[in-house]
Amino acid sequence: MKGISILNLIIGYFSLFIFNANKPIHSSAIILNCKGNIPNKTACITKASSFKVNIRRIDICQKNPFPSYSVTTEFNGSKCINLLNRKVSSKNYLDGNKKYYISKDLNISQGEYKYISIILENKFLVSGKYKANNYFWTTSKEGPDNIIQSENDISIPTQYLTKLTNWRGKKNTNNKYCENNGGTPSRCDIQYNGYKMSAIGLDSDFIETSGQKIKFMFFVSELTPLVDLNKNSEGYFKINLEENLEVFGNGSFVQSISIAPFKLNVKFINEIQ
Repeated sequence: MKGISILNLIIGYFSLFIFNANKPIHSSAIILNCKGNIPNKTACITKASSFKVNIRRIDICQKNPFPSYSVTTEFNGSKCINLLNRKVSSKNYLDGNKKYYISKDLNISQGEYKYISIILENKFLVSGKYKANNYFWTTSKEGPDNIIQSENDISIPTQYLTKLTNWRGKKNTNNKYCENNGGTPSRCDIQYNGYKMSAIGLDSDFIETSGQKIKFMFFVSELTPLVDLNKNSEGYFKINLEENLEVFGNGSFVQSISIAPFKLNVKFINEIQ
């Protein structure tokens, strides 16, 4: 069957960028992995010590379930397969071990599935640490800019809570990550490290919004390659969340450790022999 004939077919990657919108964006659209030195007026990527987010829904769809002209999700008209529709923790469901099975009960529409979408609660609990030049920096509960410096590795990084309120920030300036003319308060069509996806703030009724009304974040990205399915298809999806932080510095000191784009590695395993 076209599109899923190879076992462990990788159907897509997408990065989800969350940031503290009350401060300016530091870094360029290409962010490299940290190498043990202090970034100089840019950022590098390191693994988070802890990362927690609550997932509300995961779908794969033939059409974009949140096109630019819409103010809410359009799952019914987008020929979607719902893989998850209840509140769960990322630690239990996005570690690459959970299997999201497709079955005849899902009434799969024949065709190419082009998009994957995920709805998350707008609450991200993260912590991290970084070592450079014989110094250690750890996060504190006060947020990404209030980090703790020490000369030994005894400090334990503390989780802090971050939320999205506005893609354009308090000063209503263009966000360099947003291809849709710098973004709107509620929506950003992101390009980051070669990945493209849309990120949209939703209220409690899943209507597009910004500011303190944002209760959920909706993310959608194209799958590469596409996946061909029909009512007789059998198999399951596996999703792994890469939990990264951005370390920003001035060349001499680390100034912030903030949540970075996180990437979902998605695989479809075909069980038809």
